[in-house]
Amino acid sequence: MKRQSLVLLIKLLGIVIFLSSATIVAGSDELKRGLLEDILSQDNPGLFDDYGELQLAKTKMQTIIQGLDSREVTASTKAWVDILLRIIDDFELMVNESESSDPFDHINAVEAADRIDISINALNGYPNAERNGIPMLSMLALTRFYRAEAKFFEDAARNTGETKLKLDYERRSSIAYEKGSMPSDASRMAFESRRNERIYDRDMKSASEYINAARVQRDKAIAQSSEFFGSDFMSILKARDSFESAKGLYERHNDKELENVKGIEEEIKDAYQRLMLDALLRVGIYLLILSFIVVILWQEFKKWGEELDDTRLGEELIV
Repeated sequence: MKRQSLVLLIKLLGIVIFLSSATIVAGSDELKRGLLEDILSQDNPGLFDDYGELQLAKTKMQTIIQGLDSREVTASTKAWVDILLRIIDDFELMVNESESSDPFDHINAVEAADRIDISINALNGYPNAERNGIPMLSMLALTRFYRAEAKFFEDAARNTGETKLKLDYERRSSIAYEKGSMPSDASRMAFESRRNERIYDRDMKSASEYINAARVQRDKAIAQSSEFFGSDFMSILKARDSFESAKGLYERHNDKELENVKGIEEEIKDAYQRLMLDALLRVGIYLLILSFIVVILWQEFKKWGEELDDTRLGEELIV
């Protein structure tokens, strides 16, 4: 009997707990009070100074909740309040990250902005929030943030010497201007990106062709297949000129590919020095042979001169 009474008591307690929790979700003073506490506890003075739209959205939200009857505060009400509170928290984190001078942090900030954009769109599904302009105010703040990031990436593109980064920043600037409702600036940055990309692709194609030509001429010089020494030397000079042309293009764009082809430059230098030593050795041998020939000829001329003098002396004696 006692056991049955205990089971019955546990069941009744469970029903009471269930009804209590259901009451909190379905509309009650507790739910309303809890939402107001959450709203009032969120204090972001620095953020609200920069983005007054968010402060206005929060004030409107507080006014709406205060004006609702407890029975009107439902799970749906809690859902959109939680979304807006989360938007404000995420917005503060995003703005703090965007204060860095590191472009990577700004890339993360823009990605966070895209997630906030999804949350704002979710707010549009709640009539009470939409009717009071809360999604619109949040979007105005986000639009201003996108514009600031677009300007940051535009400046970053102008200040970097690496063309690959410049193209990336220009594209990001164009996208951010578009999301910031500045279509003319978005088009301008997109045009600059396409123009610079065409120049970059053209120069990189030329650089690749120069590198291939340098490799061919280098291999030809190293192989020393020609019987004519000057041909090998001309090949290494052509290889050096081709590499210098490619190097100039890589340096113009501050492209990291230059590091990958540095080995070719060293091989060309080594081959050039070896051929120069060979050339000096050959010239030395030629000069030595020439000197030997000159000495022989000089001796012959000297001998011939002495014989000529003897002949003249004999003729004079006969006379």
